[in-house]
Amino acid sequence: MSRIIDDVSYPAVLLVGKTGAGKSTLGNLLLAQPYDNGPFQVSADMESVTQECGTAKISIDGVIYNIIDTPGIFDTQLVTDKILEEIAKTIKKCKYGIKAILFVLEAKRFSAEQRGVLEGIRNFFGEGATNYIIAIFSHATKAQIYDRDIMRKAWNKPVCSFIEDIENRWGISPNSDYFPPDDPTHQARLGEIKAFISSMRGVYTTEQLEESLQEQEEARRQKEEEEERKKQEHEEKLKEIARKEAEEAHKRKVEQMERERKAKQEYEENLRRKQQQEAEERHRQMVEKMKQEERERKIQEENLRRKEQQEAEERYRRKLEQMRQEQEREQELRRQREREWELRRQREREQELRRQREREQELRRQREREEELRKQREREENLRRERERQEQQRLQE
Repeated sequence: MSRIIDDVSYPAVLLVGKTGAGKSTLGNLLLAQPYDNGPFQVSADMESVTQECGTAKISIDGVIYNIIDTPGIFDTQLVTDKILEEIAKTIKKCKYGIKAILFVLEAKRFSAEQRGVLEGIRNFFGEGATNYIIAIFSHATKAQIYDRDIMRKAWNKPVCSFIEDIENRWGISPNSDYFPPDDPTHQARLGEIKAFISSMRGVYTTEQLEESLQEQEEARRQKEEEEERKKQEHEEKLKEIARKEAEEAHKRKVEQMERERKAKQEYEENLRRKQQQEAEERHRQMVEKMKQEERERKIQEENLRRKEQQEAEERYRRKLEQMRQEQEREQELRRQREREWELRRQREREQELRRQREREQELRRQREREEELRKQREREENLRRERERQEQQRLQE
């Protein structure tokens, strides 16, 4: 089992990445141990097993290094600040510096989550750490492990850009289920990773981390100051809005009082005018009534004369109406006979169409029966041929 770090006596190789990316598995494989039974504990659970940094010794080209496994960075189940604090505490114990940072990421489409992890690592370690990062693709397919070109073709634009940023330092974590530890492909992939580690120039130092942490703290402080400034500006704006609203409310109240005063004056003036108009209206109505009575008398006389004339016209109109009704009855009888004739023709057409549809249906059913009979004969013929073929085969045997 790996041990919790108290002191790091050799240059360190740091394993970083999100939970489940395969950091502990890669560490065990580099140590030539079973991927699931080595110094670093491996679990299939989504929650991170590695809660604290652990270390083990590894020899590459005769040089001893401390390989260090770290908790999953930006794991949703853990507090990120505590994880980064644990990693920072470990790096400060690396008095011989960090030889390489193995960034383990799954060999799938470079997602927003993976970009977030990468940016988090860059922000945490600082831009200077880019010179020591080696990208290691885990969970690759058998073809991708066997042929690096197949892995390279699967990259999208963000992955290509990332690999260019770290000067094309990348490798593939082998899968023991595809290629056992003694397989040349397994050894070749691990050898490529070790070669990158050996070829690193210099080390990432505690001083670089301290400088990065100070920059992060300064950026955090500036962000908090900016947020506080924006908060104060927001409060000032709220106060200004409240003051303007109070002034506007007072202005509306004064305007309302003025409108009420004017409305009262208009009401009193309208009431006086209404009373004067009512008196004038009563006098006008009285004169109008007298005129109306005279008009009604004349109208009655005129109506009596018109009534006598209308009665004579009505008698003549009734006679004409009677003649018209008799003509309409005759026309209605004629239309009724036409409708009956048309209805009979319609029924005959419908019967003919129904008989035609029945004939078509009968023809269709007859064709279907003939088709079914033909298919049955084909099946029988195929069955006969199959029996003959089997019989010939049996005779040949």
